[in-house]
Amino acid sequence: MTKPLHYLTATIDGQSMYYSDSDKHNTDSQPIVFIHGFLTDSSMWQAQIDALKSQHRCIAIDLWSHGQSDPMPKGTTSLVTIAEQCLSLLSSLGLNQFRLVANGSGCAIAAEMALISPTSVTKMVMANGFIGFEPQVNCIKYQQWIDQISQQQSCSKEMADLITEQYFANLAIESHNNKASHSDNSSDANTNNSLTPERFSQALQNLSPNNIAELVLMAPLFLYKRDTLELAEQLTLPCLILVGEQNKLRTVLEAYLMQDCITGSTLKQLTAAGHLANVEQAAMFNQHLINFFESYPNG
Repeated sequence: MTKPLHYLTATIDGQSMYYSDSDKHNTDSQPIVFIHGFLTDSSMWQAQIDALKSQHRCIAIDLWSHGQSDPMPKGTTSLVTIAEQCLSLLSSLGLNQFRLVANGSGCAIAAEMALISPTSVTKMVMANGFIGFEPQVNCIKYQQWIDQISQQQSCSKEMADLITEQYFANLAIESHNNKASHSDNSSDANTNNSLTPERFSQALQNLSPNNIAELVLMAPLFLYKRDTLELAEQLTLPCLILVGEQNKLRTVLEAYLMQDCITGSTLKQLTAAGHLANVEQAAMFNQHLINFFESYPNG
């Protein structure tokens, strides 16, 4: 049975940032660092860490107000600040170079890290993210969700399920709805540590008023991020772009736009996968990572 991630902590700008480290004694010269997106946490990378840890040192960060990490430190005003804080954490571990794997809004943080410290980030994988301006229609929709949750100081089952539908592919949601309609509480979803629609929805419903207040403060940093595509010509490192064909939060067109802007980048589409393709199609996702890293060995 898969062992859950073991967490360590570092003090960054006066706050505790949690992270998992598969093996701090591993001599891997370029560890793989995983960055999750908004409303998820580092545990979403369990399948990737399990697949890679025998050959690579794997570090997965809990962003502020997510997972076990503290709320944002004072003075955190943008994703650039968060990127600097993530780099500070990795520097505290004595890491001079590393590879980044990011999902969703974590991709914008990964891109900022590469721009801030181009000699540190040697390779980058961006899955189901977009580093340009967030389309206004998305900002309006997501802000309405956040405002409703903030006003109620809780995330209702209806809202949690609505958000969950956006994160997962259609087949996973259909399975989730079927289980819910049969009230099957003995589902095999509880027999391992993988993220499922059931668990994702329940985690949203379990958010406390304090959790919600912290996320409300952090959300604008993701929604109103700067347009990093304007700086894409500076991203000269090997880059793999992955996108789930059933992603409802990001579009395949956006992935192609990033590929066009980032010289030498490669784009792969994942079938029967949504925003959390690394969970829904873990084997396919993992193979893309392995192929990419083998194509650009350390050195």
